[in-house]
Amino acid sequence: MMNSVNWLNPYESASGEWRKGNLHTHTTRSDGGLNPADTVKMYIDNGFAFVSLTDHRALPEMVDYSNDSIKVLPGIEIDIDGGRHFCVVHTDPSAIIYDPAMTQQELIDANIAAGALVTINHPDWQIREHYTIDELYALRNYSGIEIYNFVIEFLEGSGLSTAKWDRLLTNNHRVLGFANHDLHQPGHMAHWGNMVLTPDNKPQTIFIALQSGQFYCYNGVKINKVGRNGDTVFVETENASLIRFVGQGGVILKKVKADSAELTFQTDDNYRYIRIECLGVGEEISYTQPFFRELTIDN
Repeated sequence: MMNSVNWLNPYESASGEWRKGNLHTHTTRSDGGLNPADTVKMYIDNGFAFVSLTDHRALPEMVDYSNDSIKVLPGIEIDIDGGRHFCVVHTDPSAIIYDPAMTQQELIDANIAAGALVTINHPDWQIREHYTIDELYALRNYSGIEIYNFVIEFLEGSGLSTAKWDRLLTNNHRVLGFANHDLHQPGHMAHWGNMVLTPDNKPQTIFIALQSGQFYCYNGVKINKVGRNGDTVFVETENASLIRFVGQGGVILKKVKADSAELTFQTDDNYRYIRIECLGVGEEISYTQPFFRELTIDN
């Protein structure tokens, strides 16, 4: 079930409907306020199509809480000596690997080899950030990072980690960006989510779309179409008022006050990759995955 990202255009083969989900969720199996069944029901009531239950150091139950309304992906949040949190998500609970004696890199490698999705969590949580950029550089083989974590709004540090994402992308660490709740209590429910484009709502279909980067990070701005024609990257939204194209090192390549826009790759270094930010009213913003100009980049 392992899938690679088409870094030239992550959305090239995507089709179907946009479906919203959260991949970082806690229940009473660790430090959450609701039991798994009630947590899943809350996500159904808030219009989510999928959710992953990722309790701290707790391998997933052999219980499938999925139904016609929502698909539940088995998961776990692992920490290394109380720090360096990361989530492992799969479709098969028995395939997730957790051994406290293993190093973080060993756990990442083992779970990726088993077909899992591995995300680095809330890099900018805490005053001494949870992951420095050098620590992120040192780790290899993970699927992506949380570019936004909602619960950190209630804690020290920053829930937004797009600056670290740009540093990673600039240094050719091709990693996906995720937006998660890190829900512990009902008050941590948010509009934020990962919006996947899939032809159906089967768990494996959703999971493959996540692994392949066929999703965007959503907070209020609805993207209808996003992709690439030749060397031109484009986005069409329902309700954006400003679109920003971001390039190498976080450079703003272009701003357009509109609900749709496009940008053509140039040959200078600022255009080694392009990602798109779509801004709406107030705090509304959605983020696409990055498009790289070429498959291979020399650092």
